[in-house]
Amino acid sequence: MKTEKNSGKLTRFSLIILITMTTLIFVVSSCGKKASSGTGGEAAAAAQPASPATKTDIPFVQVDEMPIFPGGDAEIIKYIAENTVYPEAAKKNNISGKVIVRFIVGKDCSVSDATILQGVDPLLDAEALRVINSLPKFEKPAKNGGVAVSVYYMLPITFALK
Repeated sequence: MKTEKNSGKLTRFSLIILITMTTLIFVVSSCGKKASSGTGGEAAAAAQPASPATKTDIPFVQVDEMPIFPGGDAEIIKYIAENTVYPEAAKKNNISGKVIVRFIVGKDCSVSDATILQGVDPLLDAEALRVINSLPKFEKPAKNGGVAVSVYYMLPITFALK
């Protein structure tokens, strides 16, 4: 009797593991196809039509050329430093840390869809989103296979009290 109960539990456990592994393999395979689509020259250009940006455009994760902010990387860091306002409540509660923000730089060089990948506190997260959403247009769009494409861009914003 005990053996039958243990066998039933083992079978259910094995089935759960099998379903989980199958799902994981499917998800990893799907993600691999999306990520690799950002690295192939003409095939990737064919996958991303050269039409104006639409809601159905899927941003690349990896491209041949990343977008360029006016003045380069140093200027985007300077812009964020000059335009970030440390929330007073966060200062009072001694809250600090690094917020990682992901956003899309579109084919038209505009910034959109900013989201928090790694947050610290709702106050700091909201300020990081505000600053990123206020970024001016980039100077040059991302390119893949010589064609302008939308791309995900990530930036860490560090909030430190002195």
